[in-house]
Amino acid sequence: MRNPISLKIIIYNLFVLLFLSSCGSTYNVKSEAFQQELQNGNTQLALEKLDKNKFLKKDRNLLLYYLEKGKVAYLDNDYELSNTFLNKADDFILENKRDVGGKILGTLLNPEQEAYLGEDFEKVAIHYYKALNYTFLNKFDEALVEVRKINLQLQQINEKYPSDQKNRYTTDAFALSLQGMLYESSGNINDAFISYRNAVDLYLKNEGHYFGVDIPNQLKEDLLRTAKHLGFTNEFLRYKKLLNYDYTEKNNSNGEVIIFWENGLIPYKDENNFAFTILPGKETGIVTIYNKELNLNIPIPISNKKNKKNKFSDISVFNVAFPKYVARHPYFTDATIKKDSVETYHFQLAQNYEEIAFKTLKDRTLREIGKVALRLAVKKTSEYLVRDKNEDLGALLGIFNSITEGADTRNWQSLPQKIYYTRIPLQKGKNTFTIQLLKNGNTASEKKIEVTGTGNLVFRKISSLNSY
Repeated sequence: MRNPISLKIIIYNLFVLLFLSSCGSTYNVKSEAFQQELQNGNTQLALEKLDKNKFLKKDRNLLLYYLEKGKVAYLDNDYELSNTFLNKADDFILENKRDVGGKILGTLLNPEQEAYLGEDFEKVAIHYYKALNYTFLNKFDEALVEVRKINLQLQQINEKYPSDQKNRYTTDAFALSLQGMLYESSGNINDAFISYRNAVDLYLKNEGHYFGVDIPNQLKEDLLRTAKHLGFTNEFLRYKKLLNYDYTEKNNSNGEVIIFWENGLIPYKDENNFAFTILPGKETGIVTIYNKELNLNIPIPISNKKNKKNKFSDISVFNVAFPKYVARHPYFTDATIKKDSVETYHFQLAQNYEEIAFKTLKDRTLREIGKVALRLAVKKTSEYLVRDKNEDLGALLGIFNSITEGADTRNWQSLPQKIYYTRIPLQKGKNTFTIQLLKNGNTASEKKIEVTGTGNLVFRKISSLNSY
């Protein structure tokens, strides 16, 4: 016999627990403390905040912890620590690919219950940062191993998608360019030429524009310079014509510096909810769950038993959650660089993580509609089965299913929005560079870098992650 008091207590406690558990539910909200320190340039405090973040310490979120810690350590110039955590990230992805239990829980309840295994471009970025870390540690052989892993990672990404499932992120032009730079710094000009050529071909295949980046003039120069150096006259003339670029050989006998500028922060993930309608089915015992925007049409079997309606069993809430990216706007809008207060150079856009994030998530949403439909079907079927036994409990299960429905809002949020670079010839001995960070055309901040010209190709970095 039903006990109304007990049922009210259950309902009250259920709503309290669900309300508390849903407050501040996105990863962006849960990581505000470390991100605020990161934007203020307090990388040591950001590392401490990361260690105190309980959400990131959960087993299923460890990859995010390793990624954020590795990136913040990179910004803190602690390259050994950065690679320690990026190596852990690499290992975590390999070890958790077969987390069957988590995948079932994620399918039935909420995808954020699965172990986070990273977006495809995040997996490639791991090797990008590891390669740069090794370069800054003067471990060039290890850096080259990492850039070669970029090709393997991209190959694995392409192999996991059937040909009928849309995936635009099949390769990475910036990663190919970086390969060329690192090969060149090690004196392997032939492999550098091949990498630069692969990057240029990728841009040409996409009409000179790839994931929000126009083919950089620096990349054109890199390809033509290495082709000329190797005596590949036909290739030099062919690409000079294809690129319509007036190449002028520069004196770099004292070495060059490549300076990377990371600006802004990558978009964070939030949740997008879609409402569904129940339509009467053509067959007895079948209803159809329908959403026009997603073009979803899911038949669900239900009982023929006539409902004994009351105010609880009348409650029906239907929604499905997808992740969506929310853009963050960088505080600084441009930057120039002055060498010894005389010559002025400009940065060129090399990587647009914002564009990659938006486009790859759109592709993934289209691929995962079936998986989301399965989750919705399981939830609604279980609700109808319980309604057959007890209409009030069935209604409660419907509410529970609705509130626990959620999108996976986790992503590597310390990645920059964009990466720029410039390549500058050095004078022998000390060279001083002043980087002026601009806000709407006016200098808002300055950073200085000193580089010694020794005849080698060297790398430096600056970052300005302030965003709003």
